[in-house]
Amino acid sequence: MYPVMYHSDFITIYTHDFFSTVGLLLGLGIYYFELHRRGLLGEKIFWISIAAIMGGTIGARIITSWEHLDYYQSFGSVPLTYFISHSGKSIIGAIAGGYLAIYLSKRAFNYTISTGDCYAPAIPAAMMIGRIGCFLSEMPLGTPTSLPWGISASPQVAEQFIICVNCTEPMHPSMIYEIIFHLIALVIILKWRHLVMVEGDTLKLYLLASAFFRFFVEFVRGNTEQFWGLTGPQIVLIPLTALLVWYFYRQWKQGVYHMPEPPPSPVLQKK
Repeated sequence: MYPVMYHSDFITIYTHDFFSTVGLLLGLGIYYFELHRRGLLGEKIFWISIAAIMGGTIGARIITSWEHLDYYQSFGSVPLTYFISHSGKSIIGAIAGGYLAIYLSKRAFNYTISTGDCYAPAIPAAMMIGRIGCFLSEMPLGTPTSLPWGISASPQVAEQFIICVNCTEPMHPSMIYEIIFHLIALVIILKWRHLVMVEGDTLKLYLLASAFFRFFVEFVRGNTEQFWGLTGPQIVLIPLTALLVWYFYRQWKQGVYHMPEPPPSPVLQKK
């Protein structure tokens, strides 16, 4: 494992932060390409995008704050860089916070055009890159496994981490599972998104599939159980997934997805 990508007397580049930054830039690039392709680039969408980044940053912190109260209590008494690195981050919170910020900023700007599907290919692409950083820098990789693709860390690597239970034994490479999932999702989105007829539903379908996948992959990620045998991300995912399920159920009940009856055949009309 390589938690530090580069170190000198002047700068330290952490592997996780490097890949997270590259993933964010790639995601923004794809998002703006999609906006340009659809002719949606403009001043309002620029500020809405800034709001999305700020909302995602805040959401990533808030949604995990209850697991890192000690760090928030130390705010002001430790270096800011240390606080940022150790006060918790969650991609689930980032997506939820970004989504809420987009909704509120669109209301503020009276912007009614749906741009959600522009994020649909951007998020899984960014997630793939970000999870490479997680795989290279985080421990444990997952729960113990006897499967042939289990990955173990050397004792020297395990000693670099404060918490690394069973790291020298084969572990589920849970980050690799996520990379594969987001790669498959990206391919599906690019190849078949034209079949989704309701604007914004491509993103919502991806988020729903991602929520289900993340909920179940949590069982082999090795995160600490919080309540009812569930991890923090699983607890957060339950209401978020319920909201998405409710959205699609309401759309279905309102007949949004019902295909109209075909017009009568001209032959039958003559008869």
